[in-house]
Amino acid sequence: MTEQPLVCICIPTYNAAATIRETLESILAQTYPNLLIHVSDNASTDETVKTIEQINDPRITIHKTENNLGAEGNFTRCIQLAEGKYTAIFHADDLYKPDMVAKQVLFLEKNPDISAVFTAADTIDERGVTFGAMGHVPGARSSVSRFDFQHLLQTMLLHHNFLICPSAMARTEIYREGIREWGNNIYKSSSDVDVWLRLSKINPIAVLGEQLMGYRISKAQFSDRIRNRTERTDFFLVMDNYLAQPEVRAILTENDLRHYQWLDRHERVACAFNLFGLARNAEAKVLLEGLFCWDSVRAAMSGRRGVVTLAGGTLLRILLQVGGTRNGAGIVKAIKKISWR
Repeated sequence: MTEQPLVCICIPTYNAAATIRETLESILAQTYPNLLIHVSDNASTDETVKTIEQINDPRITIHKTENNLGAEGNFTRCIQLAEGKYTAIFHADDLYKPDMVAKQVLFLEKNPDISAVFTAADTIDERGVTFGAMGHVPGARSSVSRFDFQHLLQTMLLHHNFLICPSAMARTEIYREGIREWGNNIYKSSSDVDVWLRLSKINPIAVLGEQLMGYRISKAQFSDRIRNRTERTDFFLVMDNYLAQPEVRAILTENDLRHYQWLDRHERVACAFNLFGLARNAEAKVLLEGLFCWDSVRAAMSGRRGVVTLAGGTLLRILLQVGGTRNGAGIVKAIKKISWR
């Protein structure tokens, strides 16, 4: 690049004192020099603001709110604070590899038709130790994958959301003029999925297959609570809403809708297992109704998720038929060692 466009890194924070310093240090260590950081603190009650103030770097600006805006409100505030050519909304507990920003900017500069670029990530624990990976495009055959709206929606109907929220870097103009608002309380914790779909409607998005950040998964984090869910995740609120739109249904096939049924069936089995672990057997049985059908067999023949869904549902039904067990929580813990996605 002959010029280095300004990159705005926005970080929404709330009670992130335990991790925010390490996150900021990883951003300040980026090899890409022309960046600034806006921290939007959502009325934290711990030492978050004080911790940030102790970092002496002129690139950091702290924006405080007197009243908590809610998570979506704080993300919207980040969009309003965005400036420069590109904007990334990073999370306050993740770590970003030194060349992440540089590689994303380079890609966007070379591909002006792309609205936003995502990356894959290492998964890290509370101590920052890597234990896995996520964010790779299912079935990707190249190092870069591109999605227009139709392709992205179809892929999500089959594979769930695979895009990592804090890996996204978008063109600031599109964030401010095209997106403007991060959800409106309809989609709750999955407002990001709606944002990605809206971005893809404006211009295609892209995913770099390289793991350029560390995505933290801890017991204090919402993503961990999703693994212990007993109700349908908010992702399905987004999908149900889009599928209710006639213009969206018109671009989908019968297979797309069948894939969504597979995804929904998988979700019901996952929730049923967690209910079983809590000795809420009657509720678990309700979720298993209709599980055993020819379509379940078809899903099992089409991929690993279908196999896990059918096998897991069958095992759970047997356990429920024999009256459950006092060691239900232990069984569920063992089952969760299987990757459910």
